[in-house]
Amino acid sequence: MGATVIKMEGNHTTSIKNLAGILKSRLNAELVSESCQEFDKAAVILLCFEKYYFRNGSYASLTVMLTEYESKQTADIIGFGGGAGILNISYGANSNFTNIAKNLLGEHGFQ
Repeated sequence: MGATVIKMEGNHTTSIKNLAGILKSRLNAELVSESCQEFDKAAVILLCFEKYYFRNGSYASLTVMLTEYESKQTADIIGFGGGAGILNISYGANSNFTNIAKNLLGEHGFQ
């Protein structure tokens, strides 16, 4: 099984709470789990999604961790699964899923 990992940094144009809402509403995927933690000066949001891809007849998974600490924002995006058949070939499902999240965050100042 392959995985696609993208790490991004934000510029505080949008809070991570708003970014989580954007991802949940625009990813066109099922939200499997969400966890939010806040500390003195830090916040962390972990989102787990899954999406069915017809091209390979399988589900791909996406995990996004958004962190915010003082003037620093980060996003860790991990797409995995989506493989089908004996060879577990995903036909790019996991990287496609990851790139959708990357592009949404890119619209809000993440690089």
